[in-house]
This record gives sequence, structure tokens and C-alpha cells, in this order.
Amino acid sequence: MEAISLNANGLRAALRRGLDAWLEAENPDLVFIQEVKWNDEAALRAALPGWTVAASLAQKPGYSGVAVLSRGPSEPDEAPLLPPGLKGEGRYVARRIAGVTWLNLYLPSGSQGAGRQALKIEALALLGQWLDGQSGPTVVGGDWNLAPAPADVHDPRRLDGQPGYTPEERAWFAALAERGWVDAYRAKHPQSTDVYSWWSMRSDARARNKGWRIDHWVTNAPERVKAVSYDALARFSDHAPLRLRWS
Repeated sequence: MEAISLNANGLRAALRRGLDAWLEAENPDLVFIQEVKWNDEAALRAALPGWTVAASLAQKPGYSGVAVLSRGPSEPDEAPLLPPGLKGEGRYVARRIAGVTWLNLYLPSGSQGAGRQALKIEALALLGQWLDGQSGPTVVGGDWNLAPAPADVHDPRRLDGQPGYTPEERAWFAALAERGWVDAYRAKHPQSTDVYSWWSMRSDARARNKGWRIDHWVTNAPERVKAVSYDALARFSDHAPLRLRWS
């Protein structure tokens, strides 16, 4: 099974840049999209012929939203709870496929101020409770807005303490391993450096590879992960698509 996750930073813009043709060539079984930025579900489905679409769209136009595209059958599954301040923002879609729970998530960046960062920390606590409650094989993918370790940011000393790379967030992610959850990319590529999934649109950051690795596949069944990779050359947004091959 092949899965792809991408923060599209506006799905309509990504489609104009050729995302639909790229997906046809890649031919994945499952696609996670974050930052759909489209709150017309009928139009969203019409723009994605051939896909079964499950979405949680933001109430605010042009903002947030997540969608799961699948070729085969899937069933709705229970998603994590959200802090009241994040409800209606389109942050989670959970689907069950062939006995596996797949969760598409888009956590807030926290960069809009202390209040948003506090909501993010609260969301992480609730997500942790949901993860603790999973008894079967589960895969969580998407834009976590969280770089787990120094190797996952281009300048760890300068960026230390910035939302997405705070000690609290890093400690939360590190504790996942103690609870049986594995960062699939890092498990397959433990020594890799300079591999990122997001670059600021300022200062030519992508061309200079001054990025952050904040998009992840995390699972409690790492033995079923066959391969994981980022495609920095596929430029549909300010994020790179993230591939997962799953058995």
C-alpha cells in the first residue's frame, strides 16, 4: 500500500500547479491533504474525480481543513478530541482501512502568539490520550508543525524555543517512543541530515535548504513500514510530499 501526505497550503492552488497529474503518476492508494483551505465540500469532491473523499473542513473560508483521498473502501473512525479553541478548524480526519486506523492531522503552528501555542500544547495532550487508547495498528500522518530533534531544523541553536521547536514539544514527541510509537522516517533513516519538509517562503529558504522537518508518519506498527521518503522536488506548496510504503 502506498500513501502520500501533503500540506497543500491551499488545495486549489496545488491543483493548478499540477498536483492532480502528479498523483495520477504516483498512483497512491491513500492521500492525506492538510491546509485544504476550501470549505465547499461538494466543489472539493468534484475537483477530485476518481477519489473517495473524507474531509473535515474549517468553518472559516480559506483556512485550514484536512481531507483523506482513497481509492478503496474506508470507514469513519474516531478522531482525537480538540481543545474548544480549535474546534471548527478542520484539524483531524480518521479512517479505518483493512483493519488499520489512519489519522490525518494538521496541528496548529503556535506561531500566532502565546494563546495559540497554549492551544497547541493542549491539543498535543489530547492527542497523546488518543494514541494511548489505540489497541490496533494505527498510522498518524500529516503536518504536526513540530520538529522532533536538532537534525530536523536547519539551525537548532537559533531556533530553540520557537513554536514547533520548543523543549516542551520535543519532549512530548520523544515520549512517544516510550509509549510504542515510532517516527517512521527516522526509524528508516536514523543518520539522515538536511532533510526537511517545510521551508519559509522568505529569503529563498527552499533554494538554500533552510528548512524544518515537521511533517511525519508515526505508527505503532513499525514492522509494517517498508519505506518512507520526502520529495523536495515536488513543489506544489511550501511543504514537500511525504511518501509511505506500508505492508
